Amino acid sequence: MIQASNNFNRRIILGASAYSRMHGGWDFLYPASSINGLQYPKGEVSLPEGWQGDGILFRGTSDSLWSKVRDAGCPAVNVSWRGMRYSPLVSVVADPTRCGEMVASYIASKDFQVFGYVGVPPWQGYPQQLFHAIKKSLGCDLRVFEFPDQKDYRSRLRQALGEWVKGLPKPIGIVTWSTDQARILISICLTQGIAIPNEVSIVTCEYDELSAALAPISISSVFQNPNEVGFKAAKTLHEMMIGRPSTASLELVPPVDVIERESSKVVAFYDDFTQACLRLIDQNLADGINATKLAAAMDVSRRTLEIKIARTLDKPPSVVIDEIKLRKAKQLLSDTDLFLDDIAKRTGFSSTSAFTRFFKRNLGCAPSMYRTPLGA
Repeated sequence: MIQASNNFNRRIILGASAYSRMHGGWDFLYPASSINGLQYPKGEVSLPEGWQGDGILFRGTSDSLWSKVRDAGCPAVNVSWRGMRYSPLVSVVADPTRCGEMVASYIASKDFQVFGYVGVPPWQGYPQQLFHAIKKSLGCDLRVFEFPDQKDYRSRLRQALGEWVKGLPKPIGIVTWSTDQARILISICLTQGIAIPNEVSIVTCEYDELSAALAPISISSVFQNPNEVGFKAAKTLHEMMIGRPSTASLELVPPVDVIERESSKVVAFYDDFTQACLRLIDQNLADGINATKLAAAMDVSRRTLEIKIARTLDKPPSVVIDEIKLRKAKQLLSDTDLFLDDIAKRTGFSSTSAFTRFFKRNLGCAPSMYRTPLGA
C-alpha cells in the first residue's frame, strides 16, 4: 500500500521487490493505476474488498489507512515517517535525525550566517525529529516558514513563500522538506531577481526526480537511500510472516550523502582569485587538472597558488581538486546511467580502476555500491 506517484516511493517498492526476488519471489498486489494519482488522489492506496494476503508494506500517511491495515489482521510494516506515530506497529524508515544532521552540516559548510527552513504543514502530523536535528545544528535563530491555514493552504502557499523569502536576510542557506518546495522557492527567487545559489542557496531533504526535472536549475538533496528502506522493510515483513517476531518496533536506515547540484554550489563568498580557481577546476575536470596546471592557468607559481588557496579555504589546492572531483562523481552516479568508464573520464581519471581506488579511499565503498545500494 505505497502510492507510486513519485520516485522516492517507487524506489522503496523496487527495494522490496529486490528482496522478494532473492527469496523466491512474492505475489505482489500492486495498485498500478495509482501511478498517475487519479485513483488515489490523496496519496493513499487501499486494500481491495475481500483481500486475503500474508503481509502488508505501507506508508502510514493517515489514521484511516492505519485503521484499515490494523483491521486486516496480518503482519504489516510501515515505511513512512508519519506512520512512526502508530502503536503497535513496526516501522522501517530513513533515519530522520541523521538526515537532519547531514543536511544541516552540509549547508553550514557553505559559510552562511543565516539559515531558513521550510518543513511540513503541522496538520499533516509528521514527527519532528528532522526539524529538531536541523534546529540543533543550525541554531535557535533558524528562520522557519509558517504555513498558511489549512483552508487556504493550496491557494496561498506560493504567495506566502514569496513574501517569506523576500523578507529574509541575504545571503541565506535554506533547507526544505520536499523537492516541490525547493522547486517553487527557486522559481520565486528567479522571478524576484534573487540569485541562486549565491544569495539564496537551497537543499532539500527528499528528492523526487520528476519534480526536480521541472525546476529551472538542478536541486541539491539528501540521498535517503529509499531502495534500502524497501529492502529492509521487506526483510522485516518476511520474518514476521514466517512467525519470527520483530526484535524492534523501529529500524532506522542511515542516509547516504548530500548530492550537490546547482541550487547550492556557492562560490560567491570567496575572493576573486579563489572563485576563478574553483570555476577553472570545475570546467577542466575531464582534462585531468591538477595543482600545477591550475597555477599555470592562473599565471602564478605553484607556491603562490598554495598560499592563496590555503588562506581562503584552509586546505591545499590538491585537496580542493579532489573534493570537486568527488562531488562531481557522486552527482553523476546519482543522476545519470553513465558507465563507470565515462564517469572516470569526466572526472579526470585515466582509467576506471584509478577512479574506483580514489572513490573507495574517500568514501569507503566502490562507485557501483554507491550507485546501487543493498536494496536496489
